[in-house]
Amino acid sequence: MIYTLHIDKEEPGLYMARVLDGRSEVAEFQAATISDAIRDCAVGTLPGLDGFHIWYGHVSVGTTSIGAMRHDAETLAQRLVSLHSQFSG
Repeated sequence: MIYTLHIDKEEPGLYMARVLDGRSEVAEFQAATISDAIRDCAVGTLPGLDGFHIWYGHVSVGTTSIGAMRHDAETLAQRLVSLHSQFSG
């Protein structure tokens, strides 16, 4: 099973993360950084989840395994920020 992790910047140093199963919100939490949101989501995963579709605002790094989220959160966060800056108005 694959859920969606959607991260939005609320203000500097505060990110809101929502975990979605389709259109239904499963969980919501705050994190200090994008990488913290990714890692915290992976650590607190329900059994049976294989990964997440990870979004930051309007960009995505695609479907990512739980292992990659745990061990490469900083790399994933950097890629999200880079994509976000490329595709922002």
